[in-house]
Amino acid sequence: MELRILRYFLMITKTENITKAAELLHITQPTLSRQIRELEEELGVPLFERDVRKMRLTAEGMLLKERAEEIIELSDKTVSDLKTNSESLSGVIRITTGLIRSTALLSKMMSAFRKQYPGVLFEVFTSTADMGRYQLERGLIDFGVMLEPIDLSGMSFIRFAEPETWCAMMRADDPLASLELIRPQDLHDRELVLPLRGSVAAELYSWLGRNPEDLHIAYNNALGGTAAQLIYDAHAVSLSAMGSVPFLDQTKVILKPLSPEISTRSAIVWKQTSVKTEAARKFIDFISSFPGMENR
Repeated sequence: MELRILRYFLMITKTENITKAAELLHITQPTLSRQIRELEEELGVPLFERDVRKMRLTAEGMLLKERAEEIIELSDKTVSDLKTNSESLSGVIRITTGLIRSTALLSKMMSAFRKQYPGVLFEVFTSTADMGRYQLERGLIDFGVMLEPIDLSGMSFIRFAEPETWCAMMRADDPLASLELIRPQDLHDRELVLPLRGSVAAELYSWLGRNPEDLHIAYNNALGGTAAQLIYDAHAVSLSAMGSVPFLDQTKVILKPLSPEISTRSAIVWKQTSVKTEAARKFIDFISSFPGMENR
């Protein structure tokens, strides 16, 4: 498979129309049709279900789309990394982060780094720690800011000095909003929004003192910040990292500390064996001594 053909394929998946795709690619429609037929013959599977108006992906086509997007992203990143000029430092540093307290310090680090190296561009993505590790392992990103517990085997990391504290989030008119602290028994009969990550949820089950089947879990949520709308509409209570919800309207949503307190750590993580660009190496040196990062 050629990268050029994969780009053609992805353009068709985007437009769902081979004529429109050909126009955007600046090639003729018959040429594009032939290239896709040859790709299907090479792979031995149909990639599209064709009708008059739309090109719909088959199951095999959806798998190829997912893999092709990763291949193209990695190819583009490789080209960008190789163009890095080590004398006047430039290039792209890709970072994924969850919606956690440490994101605020990450923002300060990136801003300070760019003042020293204005030729460096940061691309920042939001995802869970599990997805961040997946992207690191495949070389799609350079760094991930991750909330523990997370498997750090094969990774290097520097922890943030300040812990991440958990809280209960609820509507401002919820009866629990009048309490100073939220205790496990306060939530045993309430509908809950809990994190999707199994390792994190397990710690919360332990704090709650109940097995999952004995709780009223209404939603499993990947990112804490999106829980605000869920709890507002469903009158549920969310257990979230405090830093995941920094810009909420406090007239609508209330954060309450937990008792006993739950706290965990977060870290900025990178793959030990990856070949790092000069910009990425400089960033590691920079954050190693940045205030608010744990001394190693």
